[in-house]
Amino acid sequence: MMTSASHSPAGVASPKTGREGGSMSSPWCGALPNESGPEKARTRSWLSSLGIDRGGIVRIQTFAARNSVAMLHFEDGTALFLKQVDPATARAVGTATGNEEKMLRLIPESDVPHHVRTAVPRFIATDPETETLVMEGKTGFVSMRDVGRKFPEIPVPLLVSLASVTAGLHTSTVERFTTDPGYRPQLIDFPFASFVTLTPSELASGPGMDYSDYAATMQAVDDSVARMREEWTPRRLVHFDLRDDNILVKDAEGARPQVALVDWELSGFGDPMLDVGTIIGQFLIQWLHTVRGDAGRLADASTWATVRRNVGLFLTAYEHSAPLSLEQRDLAFRYAGLSVLMYAAGRLEQIGSLGQIGHLCLFVGRTLLNDPRGVAELLAPGILRKAGA
Repeated sequence: MMTSASHSPAGVASPKTGREGGSMSSPWCGALPNESGPEKARTRSWLSSLGIDRGGIVRIQTFAARNSVAMLHFEDGTALFLKQVDPATARAVGTATGNEEKMLRLIPESDVPHHVRTAVPRFIATDPETETLVMEGKTGFVSMRDVGRKFPEIPVPLLVSLASVTAGLHTSTVERFTTDPGYRPQLIDFPFASFVTLTPSELASGPGMDYSDYAATMQAVDDSVARMREEWTPRRLVHFDLRDDNILVKDAEGARPQVALVDWELSGFGDPMLDVGTIIGQFLIQWLHTVRGDAGRLADASTWATVRRNVGLFLTAYEHSAPLSLEQRDLAFRYAGLSVLMYAAGRLEQIGSLGQIGHLCLFVGRTLLNDPRGVAELLAPGILRKAGA
């Protein structure tokens, strides 16, 4: 199970800091602002207190999330993304505006390529009093989840763009940050706990009526997870949460689609194969939804054609910029297995049942963790043959 706090604690969280002369009213006090004139004026006044003047607001777009999140659209066509910081990640880093601010400030200071910088939301300002982070908004983008629903076979240029941005992030030099005590909270601990020592009480209180099936699967892969835990080293810059909702796409069907990676709340320094495995896991989850509960179809190699194509093309494009050893590929597929198992855990927490898709996820996740090369042969046979496997 992924731990609740991914980063090592950094001591006591900083208190809120008020502005000199008193607090400025913000759109986060009470309900989010609507699109009426007075509320827009109030929002513009709050932005002005942060040194931001974009002119008239034409639309305020709100999103369903754990904390308050909104996109402000301006007359000049630009947008600002407002996000209240999750208290747990703020406490872990010891600042009111949390880990995301620190990482968004770090990326422009690192040697990540230009195409990666443009894929990351630009930091604009913070309001420590309301624990609000202000970023440049990404307009005209849709989520990778929406793209996958429309195109089961994801367009090749999009897979190449996603692989290029991800590999560029992972190959940047970050030693001066990983050795800096000031970035110690960004050294990510291995994020998956052991299920071997679950007590009867913990088993009985687990979420959902199928929790015992999920726990049994996690116990069955514990040896593989334990090896991953022992080998974990926070060596590279990682996003750490590359689910399909955090990958945004513009012009998905075009020859040069744009990719944006958002929600850097959990990012830091870790193993880049976790990011690669999470993306592979998303392709698998998308595909498993098309199998529609028929586990027998998994024995037919032709059933895997679509996901094999998506995974194979993504990995080939990724390795064009960041070649992988056979051991790294195995590890990426193991993390894909954990990603699929975490999706099953999410179903238990949200709807209380695994359902057919959840049970399929348990089977595929367990197989990936215990026999990554066997499943990889189905998913990316050309890459394995190239490696001499």
